[in-house]
Amino acid sequence: MTCITWELPNGDRYLVGENEAHRPPIGAFNTGIVDWNCAGATGNHEVDAMLEKEGVKWGSAIKWVTGKIGLKQCSSCKAREVILDHAKELGWAETLRQLKETF
Repeated sequence: MTCITWELPNGDRYLVGENEAHRPPIGAFNTGIVDWNCAGATGNHEVDAMLEKEGVKWGSAIKWVTGKIGLKQCSSCKAREVILDHAKELGWAETLRQLKETF
């Protein structure tokens, strides 16, 4: 089942499944993030939670891993790092659009 992520004014997020009737609370907004398999699958949610708990952003995590295996960072890689570090604020649709422009 596919779900859409909604965010409340206090920053809490919740999922609404496809074909579910939904009346968002005042101030809630659609983040643009789609979870393609939200029917009980954990997927990367555990990784997301761990990185967020530690204060690590996706772009920084990828930079660290690629550095450890010996890959040097190019200018496009630096742009991708910044984009991924702000994915939560941008939403996935905008993040993917910006990433596409770096190739």
